[in-house]
Amino acid sequence: MISCFIVTFLIFYCLFEVNAGTPSQKEWLAEVDLTGIPQIPVRPVGSGICPNAVCDGTDNDLCFESCGNAPSSSDIYGCPRKFQWALTFDDGPSNITEGLLDFLDEENVRATFCVMGSEVERYPLILKRAFLAGHQIASHTYSHPHLMGLTNEEIIYEVKATEKAIEKIIGVKPRYIRPPYGEADTRVKALFRAMGYKTLLWNVDPTDYNVYMLQNVKDRLQGSFRMAAQGNDTGLNAHNDPGFISLQHDLYQSSVNQIPSIIQLLRRRGYSFHTAAECNDDTEPH
Repeated sequence: MISCFIVTFLIFYCLFEVNAGTPSQKEWLAEVDLTGIPQIPVRPVGSGICPNAVCDGTDNDLCFESCGNAPSSSDIYGCPRKFQWALTFDDGPSNITEGLLDFLDEENVRATFCVMGSEVERYPLILKRAFLAGHQIASHTYSHPHLMGLTNEEIIYEVKATEKAIEKIIGVKPRYIRPPYGEADTRVKALFRAMGYKTLLWNVDPTDYNVYMLQNVKDRLQGSFRMAAQGNDTGLNAHNDPGFISLQHDLYQSSVNQIPSIIQLLRRRGYSFHTAAECNDDTEPH
C-alpha cells in the first residue's frame, strides 16, 4: 500500500508539475464562502512521505503521500451494493478517448470521466460526445496539481477554471470532483463542499500508469479487476463498499484496449455497470 502511493506520486509528478497557466478570475473567490474552512497549513510536495509510516489511520494525514489521506464519511470510494461497478477514467479528454467511447458504446456501458480543464479546452468535441452519450462528467482540476500544496485561493482557481471550461461546452457544471493523486485533507475537502462538490475516490486501482508500457499489461490489468471481483482485498476499500469504483486513465492506449475484455469479464461474474453517481443513488451528477 505504501509503495503504491509513492510510485503513484513519482510517476504523476513527472507528468503534471505545477498549476502554471491556470486561469484565475478574482470574482471566483467571491463565489465561495470560506467560513468554516479548517485553518490547516499548506503541505509542500514531499512533506507527506514517511519512511516508517504505519498507515493505520493514525498517521494517514501526516503521511498522506505514503498512505493516502484518512477517509471522510462523505467520501465516495465504491458502490454501496454488490455486483455494481463504476468504471472511471482520469486525466482526459485525450486523443485516445474517442476510441474508448467507441468501446463503451458497443458494450452499452456508461462510465465516469474525471476531466482536466486544460484538456477539456483542447478536446471540447470529445467532452461533448461523452456527455451526450450519457457518461458522467466529473472534475479533476485544471492542471492536476497537488492540492494540499496550494492556498485556498489557488484551489478555488483550479476548480472554478475547470468548472467554467466544462460548463461552456456541455451547459452544466459537474458536482463530483476527484482530487489529483487522491490527495485531499479536511481543508481541501471542505473547499470542495463549499463549491458544491462531492469527493470521488476509488476502491480498485489496477495501476495502469505503472504497467501500461509492459508486455504483460493485459494480464496485469485484467488480473486486478478479476481479483477484486473475486472478493480479494484491494487495500483501498475505506468504507467496505460491496461494489466497486475502478480507476483508469484515458491516456494509455494499452489500458483502454483492455476495456472490452474487462467488461466481459465482470459481466460473466454478474456485475452491472453504472456511473459513480448512479451506483450511489444520485440522480443529479451535474
